[in-house]
This record gives sequence, structure tokens and C-alpha cells, in this order.
Amino acid sequence: MDQDKSAVRRAVRMRRAAVPASVRAERDRAIRDHLASVVTEGMVVCAFVPDDDEAGGPDLPETLALAGAHVLLPVSPAVGALGWAAYAGPADLRPGRFGIPVPSAAPEGPGRIADADLVLVPSVAVDRTGARLGRGGGYYDRTLALARPHTRLLAVLDPEDVLDHVPSEPHDRPVTGVVTPHGVRDF
Repeated sequence: MDQDKSAVRRAVRMRRAAVPASVRAERDRAIRDHLASVVTEGMVVCAFVPDDDEAGGPDLPETLALAGAHVLLPVSPAVGALGWAAYAGPADLRPGRFGIPVPSAAPEGPGRIADADLVLVPSVAVDRTGARLGRGGGYYDRTLALARPHTRLLAVLDPEDVLDHVPSEPHDRPVTGVVTPHGVRDF
């Protein structure tokens, strides 16, 4: 199974890397626009700061905050589920574990995800049933288990990364929908 997952991860990374930067930027802007349209004032959103090989673009948290959301960003521990820290703007971010930008505020525990109205999930690929392929660390699988049962869990992806089938295992947590440059779609 790990071989299947690794092959999909490699193929998706190569495909995104082949897309011109200007096209990726256009897609990322469309994703942020779609998300801004579903955010309401005061909504709690667990988000992330996408890197170059992830859809959404680095301005994702700021777009959500400007739309009125209270944004929480993940903080990766050495082991276990993700902690969450309040986003206070791009100037407040610093490199965290794995070089991932995190707020300077001390993180709250993993259970903070239970306060979220919306969770944006970084994903390599998702299939049409919600099976999600992440980067392989298992941080989100452990953390999504703590979200409320009816919380909207959206994978942030380029459209070609919504596949017919994604290899998954029993511990893999599904998402409830996807946001791509084409819009937000629930499964």
C-alpha cells in the first residue's frame, strides 16, 4: 500500500511542478475566492499555509481572516496530533517544524479542532468518495479524528488531483468535500 501511495504522491508533485507558476497563481487565487465566499464573520477555520507544491497559495490564511474568519494554523509536534495556534497575520508567522510557517502564539492542544466550523485539509489527492492522500506523516489523520462529526472537512486541491481512486488504509481519515479552482464541492 505504501508503494501505491508513494507513486501517487510522486505523480501529483511532478504534475503540479509542470504547471507554469502563473497558472498555479491563477488557480490558487480562484481557490481563495471560493473559500472567502463560504466564510462567515466569526467562523472558526482550521487552515494551513500551503507551500509551492500545494494548492491554495501562501495567502490562504490571510484571505480567510479578511473574510471574517478566526483562523487557526497547525503546529506539528514531534509525535501525535497537531496543535493549533491563532493566526495574527503574515508578519507573525515563523518557521516551525519541517519549515512550515506557524504563528508565534503558543499552540493550543489538538482538541481545539473541535471548535472549528470548517477545516481545510492539505492533500496530495482525494477521490470522489472523500478518501484522502496526505504527505504520509499521519498528523492530519490523527487530528481529524478529533473534529466534531458534522464539521466540514475540505481538501484543497488542483482539479486534476481529484481522482477516481486513492489508495487508503483503515487509519486514513476521509474528507467531506473539496475546494478546487472550479469551486467547493461536498461529497
